[in-house]
Amino acid sequence: MQHEEFVVLAEYNTLAEAEIVKSILQSAGLWVDIRNEYMSILNPIGGAARIVVRTEDKEEAEKLLQHA
Repeated sequence: MQHEEFVVLAEYNTLAEAEIVKSILQSAGLWVDIRNEYMSILNPIGGAARIVVRTEDKEEAEKLLQHA
């Protein structure tokens, strides 16, 4: 079994923004998760929604977001 590592790619103040980014990245075939999503709803000032990708996909994800 392979051990995968994950990294926070970006943080967004709203869950809606994070969901859009997640959709863009998943469309490209990348594994994506949103962390802290419920805290971002309950406490928008201190609880940013975090986009998490596999470490090996970070560079590709950053390129995709630059062109989005």
